Amino acid sequence: MGTRPSRTFWFAALAGAAAVLAFTVTQSGGGLSTADLYLFAALLVCAAGYTEGGRLARVMPGWQVIGWALVFCLPLSVTGALPALSYEPVQLTAHSVIGLLWVAAGSQFLGLVVWYRGMAAIGIPRAGQLQLAQPLLTLVWSVLLLGEHLTVAAPLTAAAVLVCIAVTQRSRS
Repeated sequence: MGTRPSRTFWFAALAGAAAVLAFTVTQSGGGLSTADLYLFAALLVCAAGYTEGGRLARVMPGWQVIGWALVFCLPLSVTGALPALSYEPVQLTAHSVIGLLWVAAGSQFLGLVVWYRGMAAIGIPRAGQLQLAQPLLTLVWSVLLLGEHLTVAAPLTAAAVLVCIAVTQRSRS
């Protein structure tokens, strides 16, 4: 039932990862920090979660996939949130509650329902590579909305990653 991506897919995926790794290393002064390693570990955990969610979305609706994921993650979330509250106390206002509800219900829950349906439809490997466009969109929005200034390496890396994404989307499984 699983898909087997082609060699072209894997070559493009690894080339995109190498471009991002090279960008990271050059931007951090020539080496990786402990924070980079934590980020990489988080990436692996999230990739495993997305993959399992995509597999489950083949046999159950996306809203159930994300619903059960949230139920199973609740103990871990509460365990992490409680100590954080001692450092940053909650100040409930109408604005903050509406924002939290939107992030939880709209952005997260509804967004992931659509995401899991898409993964089930186009396949987990292709969907995973397509998601690599998200940081590139973040770069664009940071320039347009926040006035960020990018180094020359950022758009060059973004272009390389976009080419790699295009190749993975066009490769046959």
